[in-house]
Amino acid sequence: MGQVDMSKRCLDTKCIQCCRETNMLLTYEDIEKIAKLGYDRAYFVEERDGWLQLKNSQGRCVFHTGETCRIYKDRPLGCTLYPVVYDNDNHCAILDRECPQKQKFSLGKNNVRKLGTLVSTLRRERAQRIKISTTNEKGTR
Repeated sequence: MGQVDMSKRCLDTKCIQCCRETNMLLTYEDIEKIAKLGYDRAYFVEERDGWLQLKNSQGRCVFHTGETCRIYKDRPLGCTLYPVVYDNDNHCAILDRECPQKQKFSLGKNNVRKLGTLVSTLRRERAQRIKISTTNEKGTR
């Protein structure tokens, strides 16, 4: 199953469950891609515990109008892969239990591989941010 077929299922049913109160993590590449569309980083990025993630507005992703995603073609990789998500407890890819459409999807080797790369990238970038932050704090003491 290709990504277009997968996401089309959500569009066809007008499901936006994954866009509500999202905790979607962002890579530097995601942020750069969205910023090139003309959006200021402060508009859509927030940091929580060293993780960069999409902001929410009115109970949903800042880019979702309630009807459609304004950056759908350029959405973050995590959004593209959804409902394939990483289960931190079991250290593996799963279909998100909260996705009402999950029965219509499969994990697929390609998506599992992409998710593994995404998780590695997110962890590496966070570790770098924390290291820089810690170094800066020590330098200001």
